[in-house]
Amino acid sequence: MSGRAAPHRPNWLALLLGLAGIGVLTAVFAVGLHVRNPTIVALAFLLIVLIVAAISTRVVAIAVSLLAFLCFNYFFLPPVGTWTIADPENWVALFTLLAVSLIASHLSALARRRAEEATARGDELARVLVERTQLLEERKEAELVRRSAELKSALLASLGHDLRTPLTALMVAANNLDASWLTGDQRHEQAAIVRTELDRLNRLLNNIVEMARIETNAVDAEPEWVSPLEIVQAAARHAEQALARHQLKIDDTADKMLVRLDPRLTSAALAHVLENAGQYSPPGTTITVTVSIDGEELRMTVRDEGVGIAPGDFDRLFDRSYRGVDARQQRFGSGMGLAITRGLLAAEGGRVWAEPDRPRGAVFTIAVPVESHAAAVEADSL
Repeated sequence: MSGRAAPHRPNWLALLLGLAGIGVLTAVFAVGLHVRNPTIVALAFLLIVLIVAAISTRVVAIAVSLLAFLCFNYFFLPPVGTWTIADPENWVALFTLLAVSLIASHLSALARRRAEEATARGDELARVLVERTQLLEERKEAELVRRSAELKSALLASLGHDLRTPLTALMVAANNLDASWLTGDQRHEQAAIVRTELDRLNRLLNNIVEMARIETNAVDAEPEWVSPLEIVQAAARHAEQALARHQLKIDDTADKMLVRLDPRLTSAALAHVLENAGQYSPPGTTITVTVSIDGEELRMTVRDEGVGIAPGDFDRLFDRSYRGVDARQQRFGSGMGLAITRGLLAAEGGRVWAEPDRPRGAVFTIAVPVESHAAAVEADSL
């Protein structure tokens, strides 16, 4: 688009009105009122020229200026009724009228053109903004499509890889239950395998559903007042199977506090961290949860006594479907637990990060923005 304004065609209506205006004023001043004061006449003519210049083109304004110049000379400058001018001062007045009229016409036309150019630039800017908004919307839709495709790919990978092991174990155990040579204890053992593998399948499907909700922005925070200890206890119940062979220690320094957050999202996020700690820590070790209020954040730290996190895993630890070097040795796991933790916390403005522990193990910290106040716990209210 060119920044130069297109040339204007003469406005014939404005030309006729301008010429008629000069003619009418000339007749009124010369015949009707018998005005002979050149200043009054010049100002009146100049007013018409300015009006024409404001509503029409420069060419029209110049044409009206020339007519005003001629009428001023012929009808109002002595000797009246001739084209000659006796007094040199009248020459100055006449050409001053012409110069002022032309300059005013030029300035008025220039101002109007710049106003039109500014309007055109505003229209162009508005068009660009609309196009950019549409482009951003298209990019957003494309990003959603891409993420959806990635999610479907990850889900298919999980279903193809992670379901194979528990389904195989279920099939073997179910077939063994039909064997006549099994003892009662052996049948109980096979039934326990079935229950364990079904529980793993249920957790995997829950993870897939949670990840799908996160990816489609279908997770909304619903804050309420709750005790931090209740959040930890709810998370521990959810991760009960992963913690079955570990000792869980809770150090709650905020036991006299109430915090306002979404307990469902927070406890679910913490449960995935506890499951991760239980899965990758040796049996019999202690998993410690520390709860504290740091400024306007509720912080929950999970410390395990496992093998720790490989240095190359920290950057991708919370990526979807990523499993660390040590985690790949496990026979079951979708790699979605920590990604789900990050997504659930993000829905309420929270965050999660991991650090190495010394001499062994890892530390995961969850931080959620909260409102808090001290709660006086009465014994008879328990």
